[in-house]
Formats: sequence, structure tokens, C-alpha cells
Amino acid sequence: MSIRLLLFSLAFVVLPARADAEAAATPQSLLRQGESQLQAGDMAQALETLQQATAADPGSSLAHTRLGGAQLLHQDYAASIASFQQAISLNVENAEAFLGLALAYLHSARYALARAALEEARRLRPARGKEIDTLLAWIDARLAQ
Repeated sequence: MSIRLLLFSLAFVVLPARADAEAAATPQSLLRQGESQLQAGDMAQALETLQQATAADPGSSLAHTRLGGAQLLHQDYAASIASFQQAISLNVENAEAFLGLALAYLHSARYALARAALEEARRLRPARGKEIDTLLAWIDARLAQ
């Protein structure tokens, strides 16, 4: 499996599942709306809606994880790192946030930090161990250069 394909498949962990949009502006409905906008390819609107979701419920690790995933897709790595870090600060068991954080660090060429985030994701989500181990081996090869 190529490293690109592996990164792409892991990115789906931080992306939302399909959901229907709702008009009511509750934190949950904002999340669903943002997820629908992402799936429809409306990145700008999805980012705005997911930012509203984090403002409506600043204590939601899920909202920060979803925002980080959208920012990662938008290639705003610094913002996605901050969102994933906030998600983790709210829930240290959030494996998806650790995976997203690792991907953002990888895209930022911050390999040691990506490695640390992947190690934690593997601890929290052992079922993803094989994919994570492949990425860890790739990072180790890069760090050895």
C-alpha cells in the first residue's frame, strides 16, 4: 500500500459520516450540517458551520475533531493542529483526534510529533495498528535520512 493511499484512508477517520442537514442551530445540528456541507464539497461553508459548532459547544471534543478534519482537508495544517489539540485536551481518549493530529504533523513535516501522535492513536485504537505501523515505519525511514 502506498503511503499516499494509507494517508488518504486514515484521513477518513477524522472525516464525518454522512448526515442530513437540519435547520435548528443546536451544536449537534451544526455538526450534522457541517458534515453534510463537507460531503457536498462546500468547504468554505463547512468550515464556517463547524466553527459555529465549536463556538456553540466549546467543550465538544467531537466538534473540534470535525473542525480539525475539515481544516486538514483545506490544507490549513496549523489550524487543524490547534483544533485537534483542543479536541484532545477535552478528551484524551479521542483516537480520531490523535490520528488527525498525526496527519497534520505529517503534512507539516513534523515527523517526530507525528510519530508521537500515531503511537497514542495506536494505543487507543489497536484495530488500526497495521496501518499505523506502516506509517510509523515510513516516518522512521524519513527520520533516519
